[in-house]
Amino acid sequence: MTLLIEPTEVVIIGCGPAGLSAGIWCKDLGMDAVLVERAPEIGGQLLSVYSPILNYLGVSSRDGREMVSRFRHTLESSGLDRIIHSGVDRIDTLSKVVVLETGDELKWKALIIATGVRRRRLQIPGEDWLQGKGVLPSGVRDKELVRDKRVLVVGGGDAAIENAILLSEVAKSVTVAYRRPALTARQEFCDRAADHATITLLPETKLTRVLGESSVTGVELVNRSTGHKWIEEVDAVLIRVGFEPNSELVRDVIDLDDLGYIRVNESCKTNIADVYAVGDVANPIAPTISSASGMGATAAKTIFSGR
Repeated sequence: MTLLIEPTEVVIIGCGPAGLSAGIWCKDLGMDAVLVERAPEIGGQLLSVYSPILNYLGVSSRDGREMVSRFRHTLESSGLDRIIHSGVDRIDTLSKVVVLETGDELKWKALIIATGVRRRRLQIPGEDWLQGKGVLPSGVRDKELVRDKRVLVVGGGDAAIENAILLSEVAKSVTVAYRRPALTARQEFCDRAADHATITLLPETKLTRVLGESSVTGVELVNRSTGHKWIEEVDAVLIRVGFEPNSELVRDVIDLDDLGYIRVNESCKTNIADVYAVGDVANPIAPTISSASGMGATAAKTIFSGR
């Protein structure tokens, strides 16, 4: 193995808002830092946001990519340009080494984990096979693809119901299947969905299979209360059942909560000395761009104060 940098004061894993904020703050405080990102470009979950971002204080963007471009400009202005595009194979907290998938190693004095979250999948037959063939990655981006078609939206939270309302503007019909007896979305969305002529709500309903060969032709549903199972003919499916943390890398290394989120204190410290976690991977309560950026700054300043 090749030791790329020995030692780097701060290694940051993840280049979403939290990781970028941590990197910029490290640079501003005069600390040596390197960012590690699996994807070919920075931005994290923002790259999958296709609707306007209007609640980030002082900055609005037409979508996530525009916000990322603003972050990229700040990053370039800061002079922090050391970004390694590689996945991480493992973390050795005793030797303070990050081993990359390339086999190379990064030695660190402090480590910040900012690996974010991903959309939760149902892990059911047809879900993967029909991705992009009727199983929609995005309601906003793919809205025109469902014009005059039958759509199933899975989930009862804000994202599911907001997307159901959006897709109902062009779709022939929208059915919303959710596991609980009642929707958990904000009341404004619930009222609009309930009053919409083309939206049908199916409480206590579970999606068990997506049907089709070259494209979605239907779904298998089951009522969780009665056990009744049936086939519903639909042309598209949008699954919005929340997120799960990208914490597999540290599952046996760092203390996690019952949902897999990394436990941190008010300074973003984990239970392992000199290891910090920031952003959505450590924030199940308020996963926002604002909180992610703030946590990145907090970790960097905490590391600086302990030099």
